[in-house]
Amino acid sequence: MASIRNTLATQNRQIIPERRGKRATKMACVLAIGSILFVWILGKGKYSGAQLIYRMATNFAISQGCCLVTCACELTEEIKHLHTRYNGHYWRALKASFNLSCAAFVTAILCYVFYEPKLMASLPLTIDITLTLLSWLFCWILGIQGPTPATISEITEIKQLNVAHGLAWSYYVGYLQFVLPALKESIQKFNEENHNLLKFPETCRLHILIPLSCRLYGDLKDVDENITFLKEIPPLYIDRAGIKGRVFKNNVYRILDEDGRPYNCIVEYATPLASLLKMTDIPSAAFSADDRLQQTKLFYRTLKDILENAHELQNTYRLIVYEDFPETKDHSRHLLSQEILKHIRQQHSEEYSML
Repeated sequence: MASIRNTLATQNRQIIPERRGKRATKMACVLAIGSILFVWILGKGKYSGAQLIYRMATNFAISQGCCLVTCACELTEEIKHLHTRYNGHYWRALKASFNLSCAAFVTAILCYVFYEPKLMASLPLTIDITLTLLSWLFCWILGIQGPTPATISEITEIKQLNVAHGLAWSYYVGYLQFVLPALKESIQKFNEENHNLLKFPETCRLHILIPLSCRLYGDLKDVDENITFLKEIPPLYIDRAGIKGRVFKNNVYRILDEDGRPYNCIVEYATPLASLLKMTDIPSAAFSADDRLQQTKLFYRTLKDILENAHELQNTYRLIVYEDFPETKDHSRHLLSQEILKHIRQQHSEEYSML
């Protein structure tokens, strides 16, 4: 049994990559030591240690000044997204755009304070290049030269490496691409059995709720008393992932407006949001509440793009994203029903304008 376990572990190591270690940093330390020895050998007896250190410090300050200018340019883009990405906090946008150590500013100040013309003696090109590389190696080792949070966010969004991208695509390929094409036929059967309870085009769609808090409830009545469960539409059975006759269900809810008039429609939460909420509660996930909020917004945007590009699914869904934070001034105990009705009325006006 132990030999089988060891064999499986070996096979897994050959297939699944391990976490990256510190080998690159160790190599940088070796190169830094080699560079110091190289400069010391070439400059021995010709240049003082103060001259070499001052030149390296100057190169370090210049490189960090270049990073400062780049980060300032980056900040102008982040300011544009101040409210959608940073909830209006300038300080958070500033921290996301800059990734500089105070050592850079201290070095620049020291270079200015202790400046002496004799310290700026002309150095051979070989030594000058080596000192420049050495300053960059120190930046790498100290973690000063790393990408800013805004840069990391941009790369992950462009390359579609975010948690939200994976969840949105999983939600689509594992659920929506089966349920939405069959929705029209299911509603038709439901109406035949229930006297056309879903008789309006704007209610014959799957209304997918995307609360920015990621709080999902088993029964919508628990969050809004104006919403009550009515009936299930005929379920969809599909053989999938080794499960024969896997069941996909959708529910019809009755929603009352401010005057007590009923509206019937198919409503459910986007279930992947539960994973985002749970990740916030697990320390090993290293997933903060701010991360969750940004990923929820990105989930909505990604899912919207996916569904809009699936032209055969037009008029089968409606994405309803809304802020449901209790601390917001616009929060109401009937917030959810008001959001759903707002979308239903908008769809009704769109359908009417097309006639």
